[in-house]
Amino acid sequence: MAHPFEVRGEQTINATPDQVWEALSNGAAMDGWWMGENELEPRLGGALRTKLPGFTMESTITTWDPPHRFANTSPEGPDGRLMTFAFEIEGRAGGTTTLRFVHSGFLPGDDWEQEYEALKIGDPAYVAKLAEYVEHFLGRSAVPITLWGPQVSTQRAWFEFTAALGVSAAPVVGESAHFRAEGLPDLDGEIDYVSDSFIGLRTKDGMYRFIHGMGTVALGHHIYVPVDRAATERAWQDWIDRTFS
Repeated sequence: MAHPFEVRGEQTINATPDQVWEALSNGAAMDGWWMGENELEPRLGGALRTKLPGFTMESTITTWDPPHRFANTSPEGPDGRLMTFAFEIEGRAGGTTTLRFVHSGFLPGDDWEQEYEALKIGDPAYVAKLAEYVEHFLGRSAVPITLWGPQVSTQRAWFEFTAALGVSAAPVVGESAHFRAEGLPDLDGEIDYVSDSFIGLRTKDGMYRFIHGMGTVALGHHIYVPVDRAATERAWQDWIDRTFS
């Protein structure tokens, strides 16, 4: 049996509605803040495909009203799973924009409440990342790095993340961070996002997300300079394997 769910939120972005629309409605721009590698057909009824390691998420654009409203809906799965992401863009005085989102649908399984709790944490994190992308990196091509690791405790994940970033055990937004690891470039920047499951690092050339969701280690990075994607993925996967072995 699938259970209905809904997550709502909003984000203020220091950008125009057209700039926010660009980030939502362009596959290359989505690579700069969403997960995986994205292809989008920019029209009502168009397809949105998000390629992730080992699988592809597909949905259909069900609302296309530039630069005001955008929504996409996945096909219903055999277990009843269905998801819709809906966004409303509203310009404000002073050159800012309010982005409201509703993530709704049906979640299957006996553990659906665990997934729902994860979405309530994860959805705002991705919308905040969209805001960071628009404010700092809009127009720059991104190499998205999305990887998963093992299941570990929250305490273990947080300890390893904060140690690698060189930050306090309870990091705060604006704190200086300096990631150091064998086989990876030095990363110097500041913490730009913190929640129960996410620590975000922003540098002059990238956004890096260290994630512990539903008990699993994950990375969601976006690099805005040319790099060898396959080699970069291998290097980060090696870091996960070494760190959480």
